[in-house]
Amino acid sequence: MPVTNATILIPDISGFTQFMTVTELEHGSHLISDFLETIIQNVDDSFEISEVEGDAVLLYKKDKVPSKQEILDLCLKMFEAFHYKRKFIQKVAVCPCGACQALINLSLKFITHYGSLLEIKVDRFTKASGLDMIIAHRILKNSVPSDEYILFTENFLKQVDRDADRHGLAWQSSVDEFPFIGKVNYEFALLEPIKNRIPDPPVPEVEYQTDDRPCFELDIKASPDEVLMAVIDMPNRIHWMNDLKKVEQESEHVYVGSVHYLIFNDVRGRVSPIKMIKREDEIFYSEIVKVEELNISVIYEYRFRLTNEKNCLIATRILPGPDKQVSTELFSFLDDSLKISVSNLKTYTENGLQPLKKVQVV
Repeated sequence: MPVTNATILIPDISGFTQFMTVTELEHGSHLISDFLETIIQNVDDSFEISEVEGDAVLLYKKDKVPSKQEILDLCLKMFEAFHYKRKFIQKVAVCPCGACQALINLSLKFITHYGSLLEIKVDRFTKASGLDMIIAHRILKNSVPSDEYILFTENFLKQVDRDADRHGLAWQSSVDEFPFIGKVNYEFALLEPIKNRIPDPPVPEVEYQTDDRPCFELDIKASPDEVLMAVIDMPNRIHWMNDLKKVEQESEHVYVGSVHYLIFNDVRGRVSPIKMIKREDEIFYSEIVKVEELNISVIYEYRFRLTNEKNCLIATRILPGPDKQVSTELFSFLDDSLKISVSNLKTYTENGLQPLKKVQVV
């Protein structure tokens, strides 16, 4: 197995490990996978992926060393795509868990190093290893006073011309010492100015008229987070939603604009979340339900207000959807059905999310 020289590039996500708790592992894993895919989709074809480990991607490029500007362009392409994706998910998230609500704390940094490495082939996979790959890893733990930056080691800088940075980043020189490696000199630039100019992504919005229509209120022995999680768990609505026979989904994930179908006997309702606002002691959630067969659309609003450490008050109501007329008789029917559903939700939640009826999910 021959040793070869290569440029090593490591994009590394920071700020996520603290949210990978047991109760949020599923959501945390899903989100980190989305971000890693976004990074990989923006990688230059000339780079090879050695491996994806945790929240970092190990890249390397053999033969011709890319210029400093080429590396900068590539890193900023990944950086901007990463934060655009983060902003979008943050805007459309309706899940109240720590991982989903703390996306604002995610950051991205880049380490660029140059040295020798060994390609180890196992079956159809190739992994790069060697001292310089270890050095690139170790430099992730440095003294840069930020979690968002581009770092070039002296080894890399010796291979390229000191051409001007057209992105206008402010570069600083530094050095850190690592056990068994010694001192590593490097230059870095913080990416806060780049982050501040990334535009906000468009998010689907549904405008509807509110009024003083009264809410149906009920005390539930569960926290606002727990009750909201039960409400937005579309497949398991069949356990508590009145007359619901079957659930069909275009996506298993629930977010603003996601589409889910609830089948009530011969009626098929199209459900999409509209908004979720989480405050210290209250959560607001709304969704739009359209029934094409009846040419109607209605808005379901839910408020979950903390009343003590273990209880919350749920307040729900139905409002007319945009540009649709709903008869008084139909509203009365929907109101009665909602009251039954919320009463079932109370039992379902307080019984530890135990099924009240059989599930049929597609």
